[in-house]
Amino acid sequence: MRIKYKREDIIRLVSEYEADLKQQRETVRPEVKWLQEKFAGIMKRYGLNSRKETDILIYERMYGRQPERTSDYLKVRYWRTGRYTPANRSVCLNLAQALELSQDETKFLLQGYYDCCDTLYPDSESAAKTGEDYLSRYEYMKELIRTYLRRIPEKTMRKLRIDPDERSHYFRHLYFTDAFHYISLQQPLNPEVFRKHITSTRYDSELRRQIKLEGEVPRRTMLRHLLLLNAPDLSVEKISGQLAFFGYLPLDKNHTLTGGEYLDRLVLSLLELYEKIYDPEKPAAGLLWFQEACRTLDEYFAERNCPKMRFMHFKALEL
Repeated sequence: MRIKYKREDIIRLVSEYEADLKQQRETVRPEVKWLQEKFAGIMKRYGLNSRKETDILIYERMYGRQPERTSDYLKVRYWRTGRYTPANRSVCLNLAQALELSQDETKFLLQGYYDCCDTLYPDSESAAKTGEDYLSRYEYMKELIRTYLRRIPEKTMRKLRIDPDERSHYFRHLYFTDAFHYISLQQPLNPEVFRKHITSTRYDSELRRQIKLEGEVPRRTMLRHLLLLNAPDLSVEKISGQLAFFGYLPLDKNHTLTGGEYLDRLVLSLLELYEKIYDPEKPAAGLLWFQEACRTLDEYFAERNCPKMRFMHFKALEL
């Protein structure tokens, strides 16, 4: 039996987002306000007379030299005002040091302001040798994948020309084809396309790297992995806890993406609505509801050219 899907419930979430969007345009990101307080702290601590002097001091601390032109320290001003964020993690960490941030404050700078993981693992081999944090995170990711693969019906496997006993060898293709259920399509895809396993090859290296937690894995990407791998057993507590376990900021209604988008508020509202209608005795019905809800949201944000809000979409799906 299918859980009744009400499109108006999802449209209501969109209307809430529209209100957040108006707020986004009129205010500074909460994370940027937090950063500005840290700049103000440096200004007061060292008796500086203006924000300009503070920006110059931060520049000198970061780069070990005085700025030769205004454009040199202007980027510090842009970080402080929220116009831009640092180019990469290394620059972000240098900024943290220049601002004399504590360990916890540096962690928030990365997770909240910069919207990334607290730790960067350049490659899995060296990461495995350096600490247990990586190993526990990687093992947990592999367990999520094993659970995900066990839930896939044999009927689905056979449609994709996959031997159910060999499912572990086809995770990439199963993930890739499954992802299409969560996004809007301008035109239906020929089922024969999915039966050709070469179709998902374009996503191979990217998925392998992300599953091994190598390099920068954006928080929005990790959120998509967790939603897709856990569905239909989803809740705010589970997804938020898993984000924290992997080193990301838990779901927070006041958190924004680096562009100022209130994605967390939308996802929280979606999960809270889902928890109300989900029946653990009818997991298949719950999965269909959640996929349809994601497609509705994806269609809305695709039409309005809001790519960062398309949390279940990724480039490799554009066949």
